[in-house]
Amino acid sequence: MQTQAPSRTSSDTAASELLRRARELQPVLRQRAAQAERLRRVPDETIADFHRAGLFRALQPARVGGAELHPADFFDICAEIAQGCASSAWVLSNLAYHHQFLALWPDRAQQEVWGPSPDTLVGSSYIFARGTARQVDGGYELEGQWPFSSGIDPCGWCVLGAMASDAPGEPPRPRYFLLPREDYEVLDTWHVVGLRATGSKDVAVGKAFVPGYRSLSFDEVAAAQAPGLALHAAPLFRVTMQGVGGFVLLPVLLGAARAAANEYVERTRQRKTTVGARSQAELPGVQDRVAHVEALLDTAQLVARRSWCDAMDSLESHPAIPGALGARLRRDSAFCARLVTQAVDLVFAGTGGAGLQETDPIQRMWRDVHAGAAQFGLQWDVSGPAYGRVRLGLPSGMPGLGV
Repeated sequence: MQTQAPSRTSSDTAASELLRRARELQPVLRQRAAQAERLRRVPDETIADFHRAGLFRALQPARVGGAELHPADFFDICAEIAQGCASSAWVLSNLAYHHQFLALWPDRAQQEVWGPSPDTLVGSSYIFARGTARQVDGGYELEGQWPFSSGIDPCGWCVLGAMASDAPGEPPRPRYFLLPREDYEVLDTWHVVGLRATGSKDVAVGKAFVPGYRSLSFDEVAAAQAPGLALHAAPLFRVTMQGVGGFVLLPVLLGAARAAANEYVERTRQRKTTVGARSQAELPGVQDRVAHVEALLDTAQLVARRSWCDAMDSLESHPAIPGALGARLRRDSAFCARLVTQAVDLVFAGTGGAGLQETDPIQRMWRDVHAGAAQFGLQWDVSGPAYGRVRLGLPSGMPGLGV
């Protein structure tokens, strides 16, 4: 069972149409899931399907033909895709949000990426400590090696984070750098137990020149002062990952856990106990498990949608998400991840020995949910205390949160 989503929040029928296309792809993605794990990346056929369905362009500016969806609607789309394949949904969510992020760059940078084709995909790794940049005439010289660049294989460009000083004697500050494919190397480093098909490989750069117009200050982005905002006025483009980053990835966990719960329910309807051939569906403990699992998932879904709507409502009247709200949003995304992992743990425990088979989809969903919950933005130990500090009148300790 799945809760009925609240009324659509996007201004046109694009959200409903893209959601319908996502649902149609579910069975195809489910059939490809084992192949995707073997490849350790999303199959080319799936990337092509996402392009044909327009899913990658859900958050892209209308100026270049994108849908500019409300993020709550895109959350629903990614959760639907994750019911077919969590890794595919993870890549979709990441790369679609990079279209939203590219709107913040100077027009010249946007034209370089989208001019040849608005379907061009952009990868990323925002681990600033893994790279260094030195200011040179006309731009920066960048070098480093960055991990966890999800979905990088089909991308023509990549955004990398590094530390840089903008003037002699100034301490280095985080900056973003946009590079074309010929300026970086993709290293085959992704050998993991969960979200295997995300292809979240390392990206290496050896002293590449990045012109100034292809660099953005982290501080400018966090304060909603990026140059691209002069071209894109919609609140969508003032969404920054400091406050809502966890909700970009949470639908993957939610959709995968929902698929595992549905699979468990369907199996249990058919299964008999090993003693007495009694229907497992008649056991009170099983009934309680189903109710508990679906209550956890429904709660996570409702809290997530409320959070996205609160964030977007705030941006209607504020240039950036206020720090106190950002702290709550981080708390909510991490708490929702806890709810979802509790739900999938209950499902996995209820499957018995069958769930241990390598070919069983429930064990893959269980692995994928736990792998996703390990992401920094979804860790309670990070976001929970930050919210507690803000409520108690102390600094959050989170860079870019503004409080």
